[in-house]
Amino acid sequence: MQRLAIGASSASCADQPSASSSFEEIIEALERYTHETGEPPLMLSGWEAEHPALTPPAALLRQLAKRSLHLCRYTYAHDLCHPREVAAEVFSDGLRFAGSHLSARHVSIQQNSTQALLLTLAALKERGMRRVIVAAPAYYAIEAICRSLSLELVIVPAADFVTGALDIARLQGVARLPGSVVLVTNPAYSLGVEYTPATIHQLASTLPSDSWLLLDETRLGLSWRYDAPWYPADLSPRTVVVRSPSKVFFIHGRKTSLLFGDPALLREVERVGEALVGSAVGDAEAVALAYLESWRMWRDESRRHIVGAMTQWHRRVIACLKRNRTAAQAALSPEGFTLSPIDSGPYVLAALSSERLPSLQDLAGARQQGVMLMSSRYFLHEHPDWLGFRINLGGDSQQLSKAFARLPTLWRQGRQRV
Repeated sequence: MQRLAIGASSASCADQPSASSSFEEIIEALERYTHETGEPPLMLSGWEAEHPALTPPAALLRQLAKRSLHLCRYTYAHDLCHPREVAAEVFSDGLRFAGSHLSARHVSIQQNSTQALLLTLAALKERGMRRVIVAAPAYYAIEAICRSLSLELVIVPAADFVTGALDIARLQGVARLPGSVVLVTNPAYSLGVEYTPATIHQLASTLPSDSWLLLDETRLGLSWRYDAPWYPADLSPRTVVVRSPSKVFFIHGRKTSLLFGDPALLREVERVGEALVGSAVGDAEAVALAYLESWRMWRDESRRHIVGAMTQWHRRVIACLKRNRTAAQAALSPEGFTLSPIDSGPYVLAALSSERLPSLQDLAGARQQGVMLMSSRYFLHEHPDWLGFRINLGGDSQQLSKAFARLPTLWRQGRQRV
């Protein structure tokens, strides 16, 4: 796999440490800390919500609890006809392709978002696509996926490190190379900035007609600005969308993901999936239907402009995240950090000018003190003038406070080493 970065000297070489290796170093350091101290790390940048107020919607938990397993029946993605029909109905007024209403043919049910990305790119490779252009920031697994599929990986840094604004001109220029797929994560991964429909449309309208746009919207749904679970969109036929309710509803043990896009491509994705990963888990259909029912309830409340159980749940979640962002701002602003203008989801970026702190050895010192910090390199977000790490605002407030209390010492130590 050839790894290139456009416009950022800090990540311009193929021999730069990969995001996946950076992630492995994080896990190993935290495991050493726990082994040596007997204490769990403080998960400032962790991936799971720990705050007691951030629980899944009660109606969803009831739906999942009453679903039955089919332990003696093989199930493949192409068998999940009923969930596809329900998904088409639920999203019918929120998603179109070239003006056409969504149908069951435009939907595929997958086990999780990483698998959905892997299989979509594998199917596109069979169609002649050979280059993945990633609009940073993005989920680190895309590096491993491209390496496994022998696809060229081109990273286009954001036009602005703090806001994650897309560099549409550069994305358009690189996409002129034949056989290109452009991957955009919305909301911007680990920044919490949601791109507007107008921005997505602007990007799609400037891409060459033979390229594909892959929208990873795994975490779309926790908007800070509106109650609706998604934005209305009319997308190009050469667009594929990934959405995953389990991430939005804070459930990690029972997952499902939905692919929306060209019917012929989605059937290829299912065929490739059957060959590469085999059958689905026995409750795949039941779990998908449970999530879709919660999405339907949320959509209906939004459509009718009423504050029902789902809207109330959403507002409680966002209120909790906002309180933790205020605490993060109070702890980090005196140290010179700027937080990304989050408007969606549980993650925010803490950014610091490299002039103030040229090196923190990839924040290794924080891990040695038992604080889980993921530098922005983990999500392919690098800039020669900025350092950054993500904060999970879904963490327990007391644990977050303990983690923040340890950080100023690290910043001072870093400045003294320079």
